[in-house]
Amino acid sequence: MKKAILVLTLLLLISTLSEAAVVRGKVVDSDSMPLQGVTSQIIAYPDSVRKGYMITTAQGNFSFKGITPGNYVINLTMVGMDDIRKIIEVRDTTTVLDLGTLKMTETSVTLDDAVVTAVKAAVVAKQDTIEFNAGSFKTQANSSVEDLLKKLPGVEVDSEGTITSGGKTVTKILVDGKEFFGDDTKMATKNLPSDLVDKVQVVDRKSDLARITGVDDGEEETIINLTVKKNMKNGWFGSVEGGYGTDKRYEGKFNVSTFTDNNQISLVGGANNTNNLGFMDSGRGRFSSFGSSGGITSSQQLGLNFNLGKSDKFRVGGNIFYTHTDRNSESQTNTEYTQPGVNEFKSSSSSTRDKGHNLRANFRIEWKIDPNNTLDFRPQFSFNSRNTQSGGESFMRNGGFDGDLVNSNITRQFNHGTSYNASGQLIFNHNFPSRPGRSFSVQANYEFSDTKQHSTSWSDIEYYLTSGSEDDTDKLYRFLDNHQWNNSVGARLTWTEPLGDVKRGNFLQVAYRLQYRFNNANKDTYNIPTPDETIGFMPEDFSTLPGSAIFDTDLSNRFRNKFGTQELQLGYKKVNSKYNLEAGMVFSPSSSASEDMLNPARNIPAQWVWNVAPFARFRYRFSKTKSIRADYRARTSAPSLTQLQPVADESDPLHITRGNPDLKPTFTQSVNVHFNNYNQESQRALMAMMRLQYSQNVIVNKTVSDPETGKRETTYTNANGNFSGFGMFMINQPFRNRKWRFSARASANYSSMAGYINGDFNRSGNLRLSPNAGLTFTCDVFQMSANPTYSFQMVTNSLPAQENMYTHAYGFHSDAALYLPFGLQVNTDLDFDKTSGYSNGFNSTSWLWNAQISYSVLRDKSLTFSVRAYDLLGQKKNISRSVSANGTITDSRYNDLTRYVMFGISYTFNTLKNKKRPEMDNFDGRPGPPPGERQGGRGGMHRMEPPR
Repeated sequence: MKKAILVLTLLLLISTLSEAAVVRGKVVDSDSMPLQGVTSQIIAYPDSVRKGYMITTAQGNFSFKGITPGNYVINLTMVGMDDIRKIIEVRDTTTVLDLGTLKMTETSVTLDDAVVTAVKAAVVAKQDTIEFNAGSFKTQANSSVEDLLKKLPGVEVDSEGTITSGGKTVTKILVDGKEFFGDDTKMATKNLPSDLVDKVQVVDRKSDLARITGVDDGEEETIINLTVKKNMKNGWFGSVEGGYGTDKRYEGKFNVSTFTDNNQISLVGGANNTNNLGFMDSGRGRFSSFGSSGGITSSQQLGLNFNLGKSDKFRVGGNIFYTHTDRNSESQTNTEYTQPGVNEFKSSSSSTRDKGHNLRANFRIEWKIDPNNTLDFRPQFSFNSRNTQSGGESFMRNGGFDGDLVNSNITRQFNHGTSYNASGQLIFNHNFPSRPGRSFSVQANYEFSDTKQHSTSWSDIEYYLTSGSEDDTDKLYRFLDNHQWNNSVGARLTWTEPLGDVKRGNFLQVAYRLQYRFNNANKDTYNIPTPDETIGFMPEDFSTLPGSAIFDTDLSNRFRNKFGTQELQLGYKKVNSKYNLEAGMVFSPSSSASEDMLNPARNIPAQWVWNVAPFARFRYRFSKTKSIRADYRARTSAPSLTQLQPVADESDPLHITRGNPDLKPTFTQSVNVHFNNYNQESQRALMAMMRLQYSQNVIVNKTVSDPETGKRETTYTNANGNFSGFGMFMINQPFRNRKWRFSARASANYSSMAGYINGDFNRSGNLRLSPNAGLTFTCDVFQMSANPTYSFQMVTNSLPAQENMYTHAYGFHSDAALYLPFGLQVNTDLDFDKTSGYSNGFNSTSWLWNAQISYSVLRDKSLTFSVRAYDLLGQKKNISRSVSANGTITDSRYNDLTRYVMFGISYTFNTLKNKKRPEMDNFDGRPGPPPGERQGGRGGMHRMEPPR
């Protein structure tokens, strides 16, 4: 009986196998040579159960037997090659399904019996890159790239549009590997539409100089590369949109681009009064005492970006950009000065109107003269003008919020300034064909800047603790004429020499860098006679020096500073398939000398500082999607001209700042560790990173306060031991059916800062913990996400009189979108924020609810009408806290946009939409089948949509 059962079982098994299909294929490289050793898997879809596994043979072949009807994923991987990951459906069990020859490239391939499409994971981590599939993070109609970035786990966009990833600021945006408006990241994130993007790649990379020469210069940057969807890469595309709403709010912008034959031209422009600043307002940073943060800004911009060339041999790129801003800012600030024996509280309010014009042009010429010589030249030019008027009042109290008045101050000020800047960088690299691996490079740079500004200020100060004395008031009416012009010139020479056979990957690297800065600053201060009537006095906005003004020698200076630094770097470099290693020593002497043209007694003779430090960079690849890297680096940075000038800056008469010409350069050492791991089968992405930094001769504030008048005077000094550490862990994991996705991110940031409070040394510790998580559901017609957040901050001080401070921030973000097939789209998002631990009146609880409904018409849905409501509950608040090591805690609140409704219309176009193209079935470029004729043999497989 048992034998009969066994025979019957075997017969059934043989019968089952005879009804199962065979799936086979061959893997080759780009030269059509067979690839042996490729890991080949067939996985049931969507339940992710592996049905077959093998390594390709010497002929590159793989074959899976016993495959029953159903959906599967073919997964082909090999270290150093791009993966192939395809969805197939097996229908016919009576034939062998031959997938044909598959090339391991990023583009899809033709399967003789089927049409297949790639399975796109939401997040992929590999080596120095975190890659996000834009289709997994849906945005509402007419959204910008910034709206897309805000949905990506681990990527943060603050209220000013600054992007950070892993705690590091993103410095550039690339489009298909080409720079888009240089260092202005907002030009891409604010002006390009999100539906243009196929993938978002966050990349940690070396500087341009290091990548061209192959020799590390210690500079790194975090950039974002936006890959464009295939149907937008050869033709014209763009959009124009506008809207008008309640409270006279308006928005309008356009972008027109052409991407043809690897060339890019983009024209962008716009205007709005909804704080949607579509560019980086770099002009504000070139002037002192100009503008403010927060507020409501009207802005206009127009820019052209291009990257042209018949091939990669010679390319010309760059951008030209004009912007105008008009900002109205109203602020309320509470500042606590907790010092030994002193507990002062300052409340202030101010109103500022700030207008600016900015014109800049950046260009790049890349010339590959021949296979062994390359030339890279980057000139840059900019012009800025600024006009500001402001007024405010402040009250200083002793003993806290309800304490006795110490002083009050009413201020009025007008500022006007212009700035010019020109710079250029030239890099030449030569490879020696007679000695593979040997190379020589030279880099030269020059920069010139010229900034002029003048201001008229009025301060009416009353001191309450000195009442009855002759010094119970200060009425200061002044005209300031400032002029700074700087020149910087530098060069760097590098030599790389292979040690032995170049195939063994051993190299000796030598680099020498020389940099000189010539800083010049004239600060002329004039006192204007005080008016007879000062109550409600409004100063005159002088465009030139008034005739009654008297030159103030004590508050003026004409300062000249020369700073030079040299750097000799000796290093060893090892390169192989598993790891890269760079290690060596850096010798870095620097000198500084200063001269005061008004008072020779304040001259500072040349001072030399010598620093010696090792450097190391190590990267190990466990596999193509799992790697770890670590690096150590040290650098020297010079004090700024403001920190060196030994003359009082009384822009704020109650807080006087004076430079210190004896300052030494700061020497900073840093360690970075970064780990990535991506599991292809589960599509789980893991990332962990750590950054440590330690500084010697760090420049810190040294503040002394007068308890009787409330005046504070700050100078600068050097201190040792500033330390900071940052750690972050991130996971992104889709569930089994791929429609649900879980993400979590936890970060910790600690800094230890030195400072002086009334002459006493204080070390302030600042700890911030920020865990958050998110859950996202995505299908063809609906997407929803929920993300709770929490942040804890603790501030400690070494001085016993300094109390520890604790703040908590609780939050929740949720958004949902409904996409209906007839063109109707509904979007909404809800943000909850609650803070505790701030000063009196600054703790807040707010709900921010936005919603939009849009309807797209025309055959291609290119015309969209929309209604958008912002801050439906009217609870938007703009509150921030800053902490310093000199016992100062500042809580600020600014005016901000509140509830409005806007009606909008937009039109998008793409010239490729009406062009006849080969069927997408033919990913290898061969023509499609004749009309009406089905491609492939009988049975086989048919097209499936990728998961979203």
